[in-house]
Amino acid sequence: MSIANLLAGCAASTILLSRYTDFSAITTFLLLSSLVLTCRLFYGLVLWPKLLSPTRHLPGPSNPSFLMGNFATIREMQSGAPQVIWMRTIPNSGLLRYLGAFNMERIFPTTPEMLKEVLHTKSYSFIKPPLLTKDVGNIFGTKGLLFAEGEVHKLQRKLMLPAFSHAHIKGLVPGFWSKGMEMTEKVAEVVRASGDGGEEGVVVEMGKWFSLATLDIIGSSGFGYEFRALESASISGSDTTVENSGSELADAYNTIFNMGSPSRNVAILSMIFPPWLINSLPLKRIRDVAQASLTIKRVTAQIIATKKSAMAATPITSSEDSESKDILSIMLKSNTYTGPDGESSMRDQMMTFLAAGHETTATSMIWAIHALSLPENRHIQSRLRAEIHAAFPSGAPETITYDQLSTLKYLSHVTSEVLRLYPPVAVTLRVAAEDTSLNGVFVPKGSYVVLSPFAINHSVALWGADAEEFRPERWAGGEDGTAAVESNYGFLTFLAGPRGCIGNVFAKVEFKCLLAATIGKFEFEQDGKREIVVKGGITAKPQGGLPVTVKEVVWG
Repeated sequence: MSIANLLAGCAASTILLSRYTDFSAITTFLLLSSLVLTCRLFYGLVLWPKLLSPTRHLPGPSNPSFLMGNFATIREMQSGAPQVIWMRTIPNSGLLRYLGAFNMERIFPTTPEMLKEVLHTKSYSFIKPPLLTKDVGNIFGTKGLLFAEGEVHKLQRKLMLPAFSHAHIKGLVPGFWSKGMEMTEKVAEVVRASGDGGEEGVVVEMGKWFSLATLDIIGSSGFGYEFRALESASISGSDTTVENSGSELADAYNTIFNMGSPSRNVAILSMIFPPWLINSLPLKRIRDVAQASLTIKRVTAQIIATKKSAMAATPITSSEDSESKDILSIMLKSNTYTGPDGESSMRDQMMTFLAAGHETTATSMIWAIHALSLPENRHIQSRLRAEIHAAFPSGAPETITYDQLSTLKYLSHVTSEVLRLYPPVAVTLRVAAEDTSLNGVFVPKGSYVVLSPFAINHSVALWGADAEEFRPERWAGGEDGTAAVESNYGFLTFLAGPRGCIGNVFAKVEFKCLLAATIGKFEFEQDGKREIVVKGGITAKPQGGLPVTVKEVVWG
């Protein structure tokens, strides 16, 4: 029972008791509500998790705190890292159980079989928790595909499938490559502008360039709209960081996705207090995110209006026009978004694909360059560059096709290994929408299930003793450590099942194009001595960005 219902019950009881006591109504209400809330807290913090929960017998780590469970461990370590340790050190049959803040139970599936039950067999019994919707709904859109459930999700996904079909994505490759070339030319200008012409290399923070490129790609390929984020970007004098993106949308997402520890603290508060109270707190972080969210909503509404006007002014005269498969065209032609909430629902859908469609690939690019620039992995970078140059010996091509991209086998291995070792979203949550079970264990309605792509992708049981190593060759097949590739639930970067990422093929092909363009044109180095701290936030990125030494190489 919710606290609001409990307080309503206390108010009703106060009215009934007021005629039988000498206390004032206010005093009676305060006494009753204090007693009821204390009992409720004791039940939630102690009785249920420690003595009554049907999942209390599942194996799990010991609880260092009587009231906060394993929360300190989870907070101090990189997201997903505690789950990796528990998987390796605690014998289990596919399920672990631990306690988070305020002893809130978490059930953690550890095997492909258990994950299949959560993500496929009972996918609509385990939904996105209201806590998650409340926390990031203003960024990703509460009515979009990400947070849709049940029949609404099925209908939305079916509607969007043409935009993410393999055949359609093949045709997007030239556009992906064009943006990759535009990005690398921008970075080359930065390198050449250095005092020695870049011969010794220039330290460049690459993360923002990747974000601008992927934002442009989701705009043009996803919505048929040119954001021109790369074109508008400028740098500050001899500095090599993006001073001004020239795009208010890019700046808004930069504000949101570069979250540090303050956002974690806000997330913790949101677990206890209602949204209206959290949003009223005088914290700069909350104000900045709220302003960024308003910017995103305004810009997406403008894009919808522009697209509507263009479609109305240009009659469909060819089969090519009638078969336009960008996300926004599909929504406008479907007549699905025509009701009173049509505009806001369409806007939320755009917000979903804008945020998820550019930030995750930008994050993957950051980790790819990080991994390839480490001293122990430079030979991998060199081998990848050699493959790219051999495929295009005359220099960087103006355009490429999907078939040409597909010949770069080592590129495919490298991108797959980056996605395995560095999943952009390390941990996410589901909550049981009804009483159900996992592996014969009763799971009551409201129970939280933790899905950790980071932990599953680092599983020694699935990937072998070298699971922590960056080894692209494991994807070539025929070697130890490749067994998990055979299961959709052993490689969890894009999740799996009916709720798996609809844009996974789009993201993989985009990632390959951007990485090929980048490695073909530049050599990257870092000394490996910098301690990488993965900051808290929606995606797992290095705190402080990715400053690496960049040298332009001869291509062709």
